[in-house]
Amino acid sequence: MAGKGGYQRPTSPAPVSGPGSLSQRTDGGPAHSQAAKYISGLPYGQGQEMMNTQSSAPMEASTPTPNPVPASTIASAQQPQMQSAEPMPVVPLGAPSQRPNEPVTSGANLGPGPDMASLGLSNPVVAQQQSASSFIQSLASSTDASPALKFLAQRINGAF
Repeated sequence: MAGKGGYQRPTSPAPVSGPGSLSQRTDGGPAHSQAAKYISGLPYGQGQEMMNTQSSAPMEASTPTPNPVPASTIASAQQPQMQSAEPMPVVPLGAPSQRPNEPVTSGANLGPGPDMASLGLSNPVVAQQQSASSFIQSLASSTDASPALKFLAQRINGAF
């Protein structure tokens, strides 16, 4: 009894498999093709245009997938060619430190080394808080602002 090996697509698969002994294979059936559907509520003419677009595009698994284009090719095509400095070399993970006298906490607001202020960096949390505060103040100044929003703006100002 010599049979074919490997995957064999069923000729008439079931749309949904039954339980236990009634189960059937469901691969290769309705899930592999999709009918075009009319979308109502679109402006005049666009519904028919959408139907034409759907029916012109094959919706089967046999559709070949496009070959991916490397990101470097896309980036070089989109950006003008600039004379750039040579890229920094990649330091392996187990390599010795290239800054042996600099503390690990350099640039952080804790531990030894310079903090964010001395490096000219601003704390992003403080900047977000100031931005949110000014946004809430501008919303609360509207005539349509709710009492809860006005109360929140007063709390931010320190009135309560």
